[in-house]
Amino acid sequence: MKYEGNMKGRLLVGTSGWSYDDWVGLVYPEGLERTQWLAYYATRFSAVEINVSFYRLPFEGMVRGWSQRAPEGFVFAAKGSRLVTHRMRLRAPDQVARFYERMQQLKGLEVVLWQLPPSLRCDLALLDEFLSALPPAPRCAVEFRHRSWWESEETANILCRHNAAFCGVSHPRLPPSFPFTADFCYVRFHGLGQRLYDYDYSKEEMAPVAGRVAEAIASGRDAYVFFNNDYHANAVKNAEVFNELVRQAVG
Repeated sequence: MKYEGNMKGRLLVGTSGWSYDDWVGLVYPEGLERTQWLAYYATRFSAVEINVSFYRLPFEGMVRGWSQRAPEGFVFAAKGSRLVTHRMRLRAPDQVARFYERMQQLKGLEVVLWQLPPSLRCDLALLDEFLSALPPAPRCAVEFRHRSWWESEETANILCRHNAAFCGVSHPRLPPSFPFTADFCYVRFHGLGQRLYDYDYSKEEMAPVAGRVAEAIASGRDAYVFFNNDYHANAVKNAEVFNELVRQAVG
């Protein structure tokens, strides 16, 4: 789902993943083959965040299949490998190269999101070294899971130097604020309270973020927004409402 109108940047909203069994009957028609889910998803949204790439490197055949099933102009974001972020804590140049070699075969890949572990406190030198080693494309966003990264102004400065986005997160244990550090912004909704990933956002809860995203678009930035509250297909419902909120805010 993508709106134009008065928007200077692109609005690309979707969900984190699309292959959920409990979406059958809620999102996907009964009897629709699993291989057709992505194409059907693409009739409702113009972008998706690949979640499986965080857990394991997709096979080449999987990547080719996604490219073939997605329509022209469809946009992918992909989560970077947890082997790099969680196990080797950003010091894994060989694994980074392997990840990009595989994922850059995906047609429509525009962003790689690197989600850092909650145990990784602010380490500015490590962040700068990691970002310096990444290829110039696709775009890069970083999701911090420890509050210390918000407490240092230098975090944003380093991201700015590398045109990497400070990922905005809706998460009960993390600050809701996020600076603009690149020529695009990236936001993820995980859920609130005790119902992480199983949360249904209200319009009132999404409105402040929608306003911030509208600011980004008005300034000419592309905005990638993904809902990770996949249980009961809340992500789909919330993403569609969020699109409308941003469109109204931009005017």
